[in-house]
Amino acid sequence: MLKKLDSYIIKTFLGPFFFIFSVLFFIFIVQFAWQQMEKFVGKGLEWYIIAELLFWLGINVVQLVLPLTILLGSIMAMGGFGERYELAAMKASGISLTRILAPLFGLIMLMSIGLYFFGDKVMPYSQRKARTIYFNILQTKPTVSMKEGVFLESVPDFQMKINKVSGENSEKLEDVFVHQNASFGENTMTIIAKKGNLAPDKKNNNFLKMELYNGVAYTDNIKNKSFEQRKKQENQYTKFDTLNYFIDISDLLNSGKDEDPGNSYKYLDGAGLKHLIDSLNGDYKKYYNDVKTNLFNQNYYYSTYVKKVDTVKTTGVFDLKKQKVEDQDKVLNQAMQMVTRDQDNLNYSKEDIINKEKLYSKVNIHYQRNFSYAVTCIIFFLIGASLGAIVKKGGIGMPVIISIIIFVIYFILNFSAENMAKNGNLDPNIAAWAANIIALPFSILFCFKANQDSELFNSSVYFDPIIKYFSKFRKTNKSEEHSRYQ
Repeated sequence: MLKKLDSYIIKTFLGPFFFIFSVLFFIFIVQFAWQQMEKFVGKGLEWYIIAELLFWLGINVVQLVLPLTILLGSIMAMGGFGERYELAAMKASGISLTRILAPLFGLIMLMSIGLYFFGDKVMPYSQRKARTIYFNILQTKPTVSMKEGVFLESVPDFQMKINKVSGENSEKLEDVFVHQNASFGENTMTIIAKKGNLAPDKKNNNFLKMELYNGVAYTDNIKNKSFEQRKKQENQYTKFDTLNYFIDISDLLNSGKDEDPGNSYKYLDGAGLKHLIDSLNGDYKKYYNDVKTNLFNQNYYYSTYVKKVDTVKTTGVFDLKKQKVEDQDKVLNQAMQMVTRDQDNLNYSKEDIINKEKLYSKVNIHYQRNFSYAVTCIIFFLIGASLGAIVKKGGIGMPVIISIIIFVIYFILNFSAENMAKNGNLDPNIAAWAANIIALPFSILFCFKANQDSELFNSSVYFDPIIKYFSKFRKTNKSEEHSRYQ
């Protein structure tokens, strides 16, 4: 008897589950594709390549779709049982609500475990796969990532701005600005051209061949030259009708291979993320100790002289007025330069620490997210099944409204906590679990109310005692009293 009932409950749940999951996945993936479509459409790419790339990039929406599907499906299933009086019949037969939900709870546990392994194994693979496809596209169509009128830094060691891109393969360029980045003391070059072409070199795909027309190349040959030599050096530029320039992109292409996930934490599984977190902890501790030591050494020298100041006679360590006039300016300028240098060093250290903390928070949140989303499925099931048993409304109307409200509130809390962690205002481990911690008491409360057959959403339960209390103080006139006995 119970086995047949368990089978019936599971079938009733899985029917709308697969339908809801398909619809929500389609909505989320289309919404994601719509945001990313402009980067690839009209760039000479085949439609199936764009579809495959968007699929691998957008498959991570499953982590949002599955919890929402469980929430909506459980409300619809249990609400349908209540609406058709099947739930009342089960309870009248002596079967408790806990026993009714047991087969569905076991199924949701399996889904939660599956979602964890999906986030741990499938999502890193999908990100690496998307990266591989993207760099294969970049190898054949290097201008696919270029936006008109925007400075681009995707090509290693170069900054480029192109005002117009055209051609069947987006290879024709107009109003081209190219700046070659270089380390301090190295030669640099800036090129401005009216037109040009950019395509992979036919002999070697590790190079891009940039052919520019009607432009000027400005060069700064400063390598191994002293400061005085640089000051006397005249501006050097060359006008050209045609200029061929080869850009090495081998490092960029090699970083997109499957066996090389790069330095991004999104390409790592749980073990890799755990190892990365441990490495960041060690590196950051060493970095913070170095910063502390440097600050102490810089200030210790000055603090020893401050101690020599006689607080009674208030004699200074250094009297500027006793110096020559020309020396006073030198001393003041030197002091201002030292203060400015210290301020710049402190600001640099501050920004560096903030960036390190953001990276550490992102990696921790990404690691904890696989666990927290799996637990979210269980919490959403407890909330959804309990509310369905209380509301006793199946179908599409009321369950959809309740699910959307709960989903929006939950993920606003979730993303707000993650943003607080990335800004350094909240511990990342707490931020990843904050929404679950807040939602868990409500899930337990709803389960208790559903088990007690409480009319949680019946307004008369809350307002009738208030109306009854205030009715005691209401004065009744004689006509009303007389009408009672007629």
